[in-house]
Amino acid sequence: MREGLQEELDELCGGIQEEGRIAAQAVSEATRALVDWSVDAFEATVAAEEQVHHHYQLTEQRVESILARQAPVASDLRLVLAVLHMNRSVERAAHNAARVAHLATPPPRRALVEEAVITDALRAMGERGAEMIRTAMDAFERRDANANRLLATLDELVDRENAKIADTILAIDITDPELRQWASRMLFAARWLERVGDHAVNVAERVTYMVTGETSGQTNAGA
Repeated sequence: MREGLQEELDELCGGIQEEGRIAAQAVSEATRALVDWSVDAFEATVAAEEQVHHHYQLTEQRVESILARQAPVASDLRLVLAVLHMNRSVERAAHNAARVAHLATPPPRRALVEEAVITDALRAMGERGAEMIRTAMDAFERRDANANRLLATLDELVDRENAKIADTILAIDITDPELRQWASRMLFAARWLERVGDHAVNVAERVTYMVTGETSGQTNAGA
């Protein structure tokens, strides 16, 4: 191994793991800001996103430096490329968390039976999304090539909650402008939380690639 390469790889791995830890925290705080209307949680989410973005930039710089100066091959190259793609997914997850936090608003003054169904589903989505990020990063640390299967199963649960929210809102007779605005914001929040789950799956898929050299071809690197 080239002189200094292992040290740089260790630094790269440590950085992405810390980035993932902060991203999971951002999702948890964003969920609390959304359903509990917590100002403290909102501010914590914004701060966490800024930290993640800082780590994102550092990771990009480290990847560029390793590729340019060390020219890694075989498993080392797969690790570097995996981290490069994971970096984008983790950053997107934190960015989506910030989007969720910015949608926080108290429910309409009008009593709404479906409010509890919607907020409970949003809380479940957020808690599971944060869990998925932590699970994906743990898989990276353990070099677990099979964690993508578990993440795919958890993602299906997130998708179900997202569908429940959409179905519940669409079934409401929304004529009150205040209610319409709140329902729209909750629909968008559910969408961003659903994307958090997708990004966690992407991370697990990259771990599989890093360990085996095989890709599923299902990675979704959008918003």
